[in-house]
Amino acid sequence: MSGQAIEKLQIEGIAESWLKPDSESSGKLLYRPALLIEYTVNFRSLRAGLNHSEEQSESGWLPESDLAMDWDSHTENLDDISRLSPHPDPNIGYVRGNYHTTRADIEEFVSELLQKLVRTERLSVYFNPVFGLFSAPGDPLEGFLARVADAALGRIEPELKRLRNRFELQLEQVREAQAAKGTLTEVLNLESFISNKLHFFESENRLAGMFSTLAGAVFGSAEARNKEDTYPPEEAELREDLDRIEQEASEALRALYDEYLALANEYDTFEIGVQPDNIQIMRRILLWVPVEQTSVENSAT
Repeated sequence: MSGQAIEKLQIEGIAESWLKPDSESSGKLLYRPALLIEYTVNFRSLRAGLNHSEEQSESGWLPESDLAMDWDSHTENLDDISRLSPHPDPNIGYVRGNYHTTRADIEEFVSELLQKLVRTERLSVYFNPVFGLFSAPGDPLEGFLARVADAALGRIEPELKRLRNRFELQLEQVREAQAAKGTLTEVLNLESFISNKLHFFESENRLAGMFSTLAGAVFGSAEARNKEDTYPPEEAELREDLDRIEQEASEALRALYDEYLALANEYDTFEIGVQPDNIQIMRRILLWVPVEQTSVENSAT
């Protein structure tokens, strides 16, 4: 099953490289021929506004006789190019096989690889259909969703402002009604006057806390209403009005926050394929890969 270096396959016009043995390899090693193709693939999408190029490589075992090239028969991971050597290890022989690949065969194998890449090669990016946002290649989902959240906040900010104006106006209307009610009272009660002012002040602060940040939409006012707040009997109507305004404001803000969350977490995966013209072959290499002799013998039986 093995021969010496003089018996190995040679293909005119095709560069050769030898893969350095893995330090964990055990047993006798033999060089098995493979084809390594290095290429550049360009992903383009007008919709995503993307023009992105990547250098990639594909390798597969060289077929014997007239068998077709199997580009799914991947060899070792060749991301570490430091393992490639221009010279063989003199202590490693070569697999003896019926290899008679020519330069024309190599071009046919490359053509088959291009067809495979057109069918299967895809670049995936994240896409938000509401705002038409796309992530950059390799961006983490968390970073993309942060951009979407900023866009969602910009979308709801006008509504947030409108709600704040609405409930501040309601509070002012209650204040005016209370003031008008006070002018009709013959005897001005200083204690009631101070209590009235204090409750309005506290309610204003709670509303301001709700609308100061979007988080107020979820957690309510920064300073929650004290359940032990006491109102004199003559302020029962005031308490009812203030409670109603704050409750309606809280419900409106929660609904707005739910809308914000839906917008901020909306994303799909957008895939970009390639055409043959988007793939440029850089190098064709006859690659000699050291494999254990026992694995060669097992594959032959």
